[in-house]
Amino acid sequence: MSHQRYKLKQTYIGHLKRGTDLLNGITDYIVKHKIQTGEIRGLGAVSKAVVWYFNQNTKEYEEITFDEHLEILSLYGNISIRNYEPFAHVHVMLGNNKGEAFGGHLATGSIVFAAEMIIHEFDGEKIVRERDPETGLYLWDYRQELLA
Repeated sequence: MSHQRYKLKQTYIGHLKRGTDLLNGITDYIVKHKIQTGEIRGLGAVSKAVVWYFNQNTKEYEEITFDEHLEILSLYGNISIRNYEPFAHVHVMLGNNKGEAFGGHLATGSIVFAAEMIIHEFDGEKIVRERDPETGLYLWDYRQELLA
């Protein structure tokens, strides 16, 4: 792999306001602060959730909506550049009142009840997402592969 080394530049810690769209809130924050490369972590709860599942056969996202109160057991993602703008690629694991867990790619429509967030901004070359012709996904520079 042709790789770059990154150093921690800045850490942002805070929460999103109740009623905020979770993904839009994260995206608005990273755009406002011009964070181009980083890591996102969070937990909390949502009053409604929308996630996507990528169907590898059709190469299309399928939307799954949970119209119920759920805990955010884990929220994790990365920040890179897509279409010349900071882009948050976030996955989320959610739990219901029966202890069941569900997850997927965070989509717009997930409404914050409470959300505590940590964003680590990295100093180094920006990472750009490009469409990978093999998978149809927008991935980090698809020409660089991780070698064992």
